[in-house]
Amino acid sequence: MGRRRANNLGLPPHMQLKHGAYYFVGRDKKWIRLSEDKALALAKWAELEGETPVPENEDKPIKGSVGELIMRYMIEIAPHKAASTYQGNKLEAENLKKVFAKVQAHAVLPTHIAKYLDTRGQTSQVRANREISLLSHIFSYGMRWGAVNSNPCIGVAKHKEKGRDRYIMDSEFEGVKNIAGELIATVMDFAYITALRKGDILSLRLDQITDEGIWVKQSKTGAKQLYEWSTGLRDVVDRAKALKRPIRGLYLFCNRQGKAYTDSGFKAMWSRVQVKWAEQGGNRFTFHDIRAKALTDAKNLGMDAQTLAGHSSAAMTEHYIKQREFKKVKPLK
Repeated sequence: MGRRRANNLGLPPHMQLKHGAYYFVGRDKKWIRLSEDKALALAKWAELEGETPVPENEDKPIKGSVGELIMRYMIEIAPHKAASTYQGNKLEAENLKKVFAKVQAHAVLPTHIAKYLDTRGQTSQVRANREISLLSHIFSYGMRWGAVNSNPCIGVAKHKEKGRDRYIMDSEFEGVKNIAGELIATVMDFAYITALRKGDILSLRLDQITDEGIWVKQSKTGAKQLYEWSTGLRDVVDRAKALKRPIRGLYLFCNRQGKAYTDSGFKAMWSRVQVKWAEQGGNRFTFHDIRAKALTDAKNLGMDAQTLAGHSSAAMTEHYIKQREFKKVKPLK
């Protein structure tokens, strides 16, 4: 029997926390750095150790249950997603566990999925759809892991959703910039010029900016892009570099500690600006709406919106912007 550890009591075997980072320490006493992020560290630990750890303050799930599948997925798969997606998955997983945690995975039928959609849909149809989408992905991995033979979510109709069709007018865009601080205004311009997602903008490092342009690998699609220099792009990058920053800041947009803004941190700043905008009589919009505006404007200008978006197909781009297209009409008089 191994010696009982004196510290790091909340961590699984062979995992240690040292100087703010998590390490895997095997029997050969070799320290393998996992990550500073505990969720990612646990995911990498699971790959090395070959089993799923039970997180702190959680009971060990019933063997063969949906709860066991959810736990394994949230430790091994979800942490590798974009930060905002992962945070959303955590909330969705908690709601799913309230209903399915103790149910044997092989016993879940399409009728149970339909009932969940109907019941959960009474309070939020969109959230019900998202939670079942996550459960479907979990069952897909369950099939891969040999835990189940089928996915009960497949073929079950979800609630119909109305596509978001908010288009930001130029006057609105400039109006929000005028009341926002220099940081938010610069990020807005960068988002519009590049049509990049918020997560890719906030994680953009200075070493990705080269003489050829800005190299980006989109976190959601994996698309690799080189944004060639233009007058507008050079201007907004120069403005970003001129923002107050720690000397050792590695990111184009960084906080006072020189680290990338977290999704929640930036969301809080954005929310304050939008509240102020609404108080002045403006119509609020989301940061993601800026990407939609960029792609819609690109198409109207005859540009290649698909390449700008980093989508793998034209259909994805069309679906993204079709709700926001409009025509200017001259009145009769």
